[in-house]
Amino acid sequence: MANGAWVRHDVSAWSVHSLEKAATSVATWLIDPATGDRWLHKDTVVPDNGVEQGEDWSEVVSTAIAKLLGVPCAETQLCLRNGRRGSLSKDVNVHGHSLYNGYVLLEECPHVTDYFPHVEGAPGIDPDRPSVKRPGHRLDNIQTALRGAIAPSTFAGPASLDAFDVFIGYLMFDALVANRDRHEQNWAVLTPGLTTLPVQLAPSYDHATSLGYNLTDDRRAITLSNKRALAKWASGGTAWRFEHEGNAKRAQTLVDLFAEALTLGSNDARAHWSTQLRSLDLDEVLRDLSQGAIPAMSVVASRFACELLTHNFERLTDAI
Repeated sequence: MANGAWVRHDVSAWSVHSLEKAATSVATWLIDPATGDRWLHKDTVVPDNGVEQGEDWSEVVSTAIAKLLGVPCAETQLCLRNGRRGSLSKDVNVHGHSLYNGYVLLEECPHVTDYFPHVEGAPGIDPDRPSVKRPGHRLDNIQTALRGAIAPSTFAGPASLDAFDVFIGYLMFDALVANRDRHEQNWAVLTPGLTTLPVQLAPSYDHATSLGYNLTDDRRAITLSNKRALAKWASGGTAWRFEHEGNAKRAQTLVDLFAEALTLGSNDARAHWSTQLRSLDLDEVLRDLSQGAIPAMSVVASRFACELLTHNFERLTDAI
């Protein structure tokens, strides 16, 4: 893209600010020496099969798509640190505010009574519904917890949309890029130090687990062998980080979660996100993918991302 989104920056000399305690993987806050801004750094993961995953390129490609959709999101960059591939995500907090993720917001909301906090390795359990996974992390509770909060300051859509109305756009974006990781620590609000100011929804962040980032090229090639195989893989994109019964495969799809959220939002929200989707032009991103413009993305990974985005776009337009 013309803005140089695919440039990989060497940040080996950047100083460490702190470790990110809430992250489920190793993440470090670094300081940009030129601006003093904080950026969250994550290395790519190399699992037991020895094939390096694509958390870095999935993060920046997803960011480009979020911007095309008009979804407020963290700025991201490809990077190299001490010889390792990785990504950077700029701090979404703003001066004079504190960031509280959905985990805190739901737990402290007096009108949400059936949320049981989930911690990796120690899942929340509702004693009245022991078979339910991620109890209470569902749309009606999120809407309740966000009541009174406004849209992010960077949101360029209609002023009538509130925080939950904009959150609907986050779910549409998740369904498009196949991001299954919207757990309650991957969305947040910004609370001002001055109580006369409103709480606002934080921009979306942490989209590295998108676009089949963790597949091997062999698996991608098999999935691309026919449309039915790709459709089956895409339908496995479930909202397993939200409340559901049984195993992850039984959770509703990301597309269905977005469609449900759309029914809960305002009339203006339904009109806005439907228009944003129908007018979405992915040509520039698809062209860069097909031309191999994104560093470290294989030909097969690029083709898979193109086909997946096209397929999920069709699913979403059908849903609205």
